[in-house]
Amino acid sequence: MGLPFLHGLLSRAIVLFAAMAGAYGLFEYFRKRPITPSYWGIIVVGNLATLAQGIIGLLLALSGGQTAEWTHILYGITALLWIPIISFLNQQFNKGEHNARETLIVALVSLFEMGVGLRAIGTGS
Repeated sequence: MGLPFLHGLLSRAIVLFAAMAGAYGLFEYFRKRPITPSYWGIIVVGNLATLAQGIIGLLLALSGGQTAEWTHILYGITALLWIPIISFLNQQFNKGEHNARETLIVALVSLFEMGVGLRAIGTGS
């Protein structure tokens, strides 16, 4: 089991993880619930998995296994910004408040991250 296999496996896991985080967030939003510490934990674990994915990708690139698609790397960088994007959008559209709207923001960003992951998989070699 080499780095390319691990990179591919982790990419699919992140997509599924982001999809579940997004679906759970939408469920909580429609129940009018603010973000719980458990839900934040889910987001942090997803972001850490994405960080590990980025490190593996960097190691692959340094060893000459870089993809020919630069968009793949751009998608990877975007995926690493999961939590900063949430924070930025919550400040812009929710004035930083912790309420059900923040739950919606986290859910939608998680679904966006799922899409970014799918695009990254599609552009990888």
